[in-house]
Amino acid sequence: MADFYDDDLDAASEEEHAAEQTAQFEAELQRQIALLPPQLYETMQPLLLLGSVASYMLLGHDDDPVPLALNELLGYDLDTLQLVVAATDNPSLARLMAAHTLQLFDFVVVGRLVFESALDEPLRAYLSRHQAPEGGFAGPRQHMLTFGESLLENIAQYLAGTDAELREELHLRRLQTESIFARLDDTLRPYYPPGHSPEEIEAEALDAADAAEDADEPAVHVTFNAGQRVTLSTALRLPYILAELGETAFGRALGGVRRLRRKALERLAARLAASDVEEPLSLSRSELLRLYQAAQVCALSTVTDVMATGSLEDVMRNAAARSEETAEEIAASAHHAREVLLLLMAGFVEVVEVNHPDDEEIAEAKAEISQLAELLAE
Repeated sequence: MADFYDDDLDAASEEEHAAEQTAQFEAELQRQIALLPPQLYETMQPLLLLGSVASYMLLGHDDDPVPLALNELLGYDLDTLQLVVAATDNPSLARLMAAHTLQLFDFVVVGRLVFESALDEPLRAYLSRHQAPEGGFAGPRQHMLTFGESLLENIAQYLAGTDAELREELHLRRLQTESIFARLDDTLRPYYPPGHSPEEIEAEALDAADAAEDADEPAVHVTFNAGQRVTLSTALRLPYILAELGETAFGRALGGVRRLRRKALERLAARLAASDVEEPLSLSRSELLRLYQAAQVCALSTVTDVMATGSLEDVMRNAAARSEETAEEIAASAHHAREVLLLLMAGFVEVVEVNHPDDEEIAEAKAEISQLAELLAE
């Protein structure tokens, strides 16, 4: 029984000691906060911002060689980064510096190295796009390198003081981190938040241009029956499906056709499918050209192997293979569907060409798809 009470007393004593240490730490932290320059956070904010963006660009691909090596050596990962990002004013910055000094040291070392690595160019381009111009504070890169070096010296002095052995350990830690970047620089690739990669930004700009072009005054008013509207809506989706599948050279090449970009085709397909059968559909000049080229692609797809599985007829036949119909019935149905689709697409293409015999843009649009069709013979 005495042992039981002794254990309770020991546990209570440990809790009291821990609580006393916490109270002492908080009291010392408050004392240090009071001594900090009022503008300290504002002074360090650019470095914290630049370092956090640099680390996010690096650590976003957390299974890549450099992030894995940093985690193994330092325990440096996105969770560590969150500790630094959480500093948003003088008190939280003081807490970071007091309670997570070594993590702040790693943060600055890694941030500087990112600016000296293969990620430097995409990082500075990203910062420039997000209102961090080169002239903002001696240039983001120069600020991170220069001010970061000074901060590292201060952190080392704070942690090691006159302890030469501890200072040497910090130096070795930094050298090992630099070695990771030197050995694995060619594996680095930038991570961007969704919607912020250069490719996505370019695609967004192109789509905005497409939308503005499609919003022009109507060039034609076309009357389609219900079947034509459904079929043409499907045809509008085919080019980007083939491009994204990328199973043939023809399909991949469709991704570079200006008037067959996905979002513009989706908008037009949705408008066509939802339109009133009894009312003529108004099409701007660019919309007419999109529909014209999509119909050309669909017509080609009925008679040539635009996918690894063959033509659209092959796809329809394979899709129905599990039905209760015989092989002959399935083949006949697929062939009939192909003939109907080809007739509709070829008919629309012919109507456009007959009504615009001397139109240079339509001739160019036709030539563009015809040139791509040559890839089907390779």
